[in-house]
Parts: sequence; C-alpha cells; structure tokens
Amino acid sequence: MDVEVTVVGDVNPDLLYAVDHLPEQGKQVIARELHVKLGGSAANVAVALARLGVRTRFYGAVGNDVLGKFCRHELRAAGVDPVLTTVTAATGATSAMETPGERTMVSFRGANEFLDTTHVDPAGQWIHISGYWHLTTLRPKIGELLRISKEKGLITSVDMGSWSDDWSEAKYLRNAVLAGSVDFLLMDEQELARLMDKPTEEAIEIARAHACIGLHQGRNGATILCRGLEHHTPAWENIEVNVTTGAGDTWNAGFIWGYLRTNDVSRASDIGMAVVEFYVERGYPPTVHELKRFVREKMGSDAVEYLVPR
Repeated sequence: MDVEVTVVGDVNPDLLYAVDHLPEQGKQVIARELHVKLGGSAANVAVALARLGVRTRFYGAVGNDVLGKFCRHELRAAGVDPVLTTVTAATGATSAMETPGERTMVSFRGANEFLDTTHVDPAGQWIHISGYWHLTTLRPKIGELLRISKEKGLITSVDMGSWSDDWSEAKYLRNAVLAGSVDFLLMDEQELARLMDKPTEEAIEIARAHACIGLHQGRNGATILCRGLEHHTPAWENIEVNVTTGAGDTWNAGFIWGYLRTNDVSRASDIGMAVVEFYVERGYPPTVHELKRFVREKMGSDAVEYLVPR
C-alpha cells in the first residue's frame, strides 16, 4: 500500500459498560448496555483516518491471544494496514463504566508496553504517535523516532492519548518538542501544562515557539495556536452528544485529513470539528460520503465544499 499516514501507538479492545451509577466497593451493578470495540488512542486515529479514505499504516504490539487477533481483524476491517508485533505479553485491554456525565476506566497496558522503535518504519507524508503513557519501551526513544521521521520528510504529530499520575517521564516528549522534532501537539490544556512543566499560559507560549498546538476543549471546541496564528473552532450547537470516548482521537484524524487535503491549519481544525461532531452524535467515525450528508443536514449545502475536502 502507498502509505499517506503512519500511526504508532496503543491498541486494545475496549469494553464499554453503560451504567446508571458506579458500584459501591465490593458490590455489583447491572449494566444497561455493553459495547465491545477496538480501542487505544492511536488505533482510534488510524481507524478514523482509514474511514476517511486516507491510506493508513498502523504500528502496534499485541499478544498471541484472542484479543490480539480481534485487534488485527478490526484494523483490517476498517481499511487500515496493520503492522502488529506479537510479543509474549497479553494484549492490552480497557474497561470503562460510563455513567451520565462521567466515565471511569481501568486499563491494562499489556503488549503495548513492548512496542519499540525497531518495530516501526515511518513512511508516507505524516506520522502520528499516541498512547504515550502505555508505550513504556518506546517512550524514552520517542525523540529519536520523531527526528528520523522529520529527516524522512514526514510531518509529525503527538497526542499523549492517556494519563499518568507521574509525569517525570514526560521529559522525553518535552525534549523532542524543544528540539523542533514535533510539528503538531494535539492535547488538552491540562496535559500541555504537565508536559511542559509550566503553568498553562507559560506552557502554551513555550510550546508554540517550537510546534503548532491543537488544543482539545471538549464542547468548547478546539483552538489552534501556532507562531503568529491563533484560530478557534467552536463546537456545533445542534449536536446530540451520545459518545465522548475517543472524541479527541477522532478530531485528530479529521485535522490530519483536513491538513493533508488543504494545507491550511485553520481549515483543518474546522474539518476536524465536522468529523468529531459526526462521531459524538452517531457513535462511529464517518466515511467521506457520510460526512457530506451530515454537514449538509447540520450546516447547509454551502458548508460542504469547505468542510469536506476532495
């Protein structure tokens, strides 16, 4: 496959339980719904890109088990070219209990911890890395991988894609940013502040001197902050929010697709918002045809050409 985007990072099945309230310790609640889907921040981006018609190759690690086979099957079914290294550890997994307005998660890193730079061959026009805190082996080498990718002429982007209580190892990505190896940092304000180890405003000013920042702001939309450029994309008002898990990953995919097709950072942010609004209302990432119909329905025919690039 002639690759456009290389995606690197975490992959695992997600078990999503819809419950009215969380159980007390030692007690049980009965879920109203259970959804089993492919997850992992990086895998989410790869799937959304492929559904938009982007030729996408994904690098990750799985175990020699049924969950690993599930991940491989789901990536292929979405149109992704999966290059999955099989390791001796079990495949990672995440369980999430979703109550109205809140999500509580338990994640097992599993095989994701053993993905290494030797497993990855950056190709195409863009490399996106996500799931930083799950990538124990790759994390200290992320600067090397980004530098090599830049030398090959790829655009580089990173989303932390997960959370940690110990941010001491954020230094590897911070050093890569300060070295100029990251073109786009895609994350929320809290993550950016912890990454740069500074208060939010200071973190933004330091980071934007070296990279473009795409701030995830939930129902407040997204803001692009580059050197000499600031562009805010508001969330749409006429959206029924049904799914939030994976929304940031889906915006990332829409942004990457938009930038590759238009070479316009501001427009790419607006395109990313169209893609993620489809996702949060419909529950899955759109194809281009589905996105066209959605934009026409929500924003009118005049918006289609701007928000759905050829």
